[in-house]
Amino acid sequence: MWPVIYFFTVVSALVFIVIVVVSVHRLSREAERRKNLRRLLPWLIKGLVIPLALWVVMNLGISWQLQPFMPQVQAAQNSGTTWIPAFLRVIAAGLFAVSSYWAAVTLGWVLFKIGRGLERENWFDYRALCLTSLIGMALPAIGLIWLGGWLAAGLALGLMFLPIAAYAPAVLHRAKLPPTYSSAIAKMNFGKYAEAEWEIIRQLEKWENDANGWLMLAELYAKNFQDLPEAEQIVLEICDQPDATPSQISVALHKLADWHLKLAYDPDAARRALQVICDRFPGTHLARMAELRSAQLPLTAAELREQRGAQAVPMPALSFDENPLEGEPPLEARKAAALANELSVRLTHNPDDIAARERLARVLAGQLGKTDLAIDQIELLLGMHDPSDCKRAEWLGLIAAWQLKFNHDPETARQIMERVVSEFPNSPQAIAARRRLNLMAMEQKVQQLRASRPKFKIVHNATEPPTA
Repeated sequence: MWPVIYFFTVVSALVFIVIVVVSVHRLSREAERRKNLRRLLPWLIKGLVIPLALWVVMNLGISWQLQPFMPQVQAAQNSGTTWIPAFLRVIAAGLFAVSSYWAAVTLGWVLFKIGRGLERENWFDYRALCLTSLIGMALPAIGLIWLGGWLAAGLALGLMFLPIAAYAPAVLHRAKLPPTYSSAIAKMNFGKYAEAEWEIIRQLEKWENDANGWLMLAELYAKNFQDLPEAEQIVLEICDQPDATPSQISVALHKLADWHLKLAYDPDAARRALQVICDRFPGTHLARMAELRSAQLPLTAAELREQRGAQAVPMPALSFDENPLEGEPPLEARKAAALANELSVRLTHNPDDIAARERLARVLAGQLGKTDLAIDQIELLLGMHDPSDCKRAEWLGLIAAWQLKFNHDPETARQIMERVVSEFPNSPQAIAARRRLNLMAMEQKVQQLRASRPKFKIVHNATEPPTA
């Protein structure tokens, strides 16, 4: 009988340990599981192994001065009979008591620590689970203590905690719904900006690290409340969030640059915002894109306002006739020269400014009559790194049109148009070039026919036949 009891006691102790380990694993966050399980090993030694070892030593009876702690073991030793069965019974009872108390105390402490770190909504559900479990298991626990005495108190307490540990992961690890800003967007569409602000803030109270929500709030302050400093402060706080990705930081700073340009006409502030991307992510694609955009920004607020003003939109030369649309409204010579000088200064600071170089070429050809210099600017554009086929065909079309109109050089224009047809056969410029080349060929044939036609002499005497 006693071997069965010993076996049952050892198995019970192992079950208590396994229950605690499994509960700690299930109750811990995924990132903290290994750390919590490593902490459990020293506590297992301190709370279970060492007390059990002391219990064993206390009941061995090391000397006459230090007799066994339990009377039944001491009586068995003094009677001269074998005392091993009595000693094993005491050790089994001690193992059961120590392991059950250790499991109960460990579960209780873990559940208490977890409850203290819960958020408001999860805390109410967790408290309801604890109250339900404690009330529901109170009567069985009292009955177990009444039957087994204080030896079973650890088991009774553990049974009260066990349902909490079993059902708590469903409360602790509940998936949080992502923030929804549809209500705030709807209020902004109806012009209710103050209410939209509160809707966004209400979502951010639940998701305080949601970079998209903070960016939406910053955009609301910048565009609708005209509070650009507050919007800038929010963007800088987004950059300091530990969970913000490089892409989110880059988008936020690009938007801040847009607000500085569109709302404050401050290209320097926009350039500073883009420089933050370059400093945070040096050598990355995000930094290269920010550097490229920063180089294309206007130098002054006056230049920015000029770019924002209504201007004629340059159209590609599709007809190759002698009156191509130059894309620049007629200007006085003085103003045209001043514009050309301003564009030259911009190109000195940023030689890769494609828009400025193309506009300079149009001003030189259409306003100042410097066709050769304009063609040189277009040739520089053609020599840049990886221009698109569409732009190359358009630039070649401009050169051909200027050769026809200003230089009166149809042969050079014909060669350029043949190049457009050969290199970009599917482009609109190639279609127009074919049409112009056909027209030029027909004109050449007409001129040849006129040159070879016989000439007749007109006479006043009607009786005389005409002579060649």
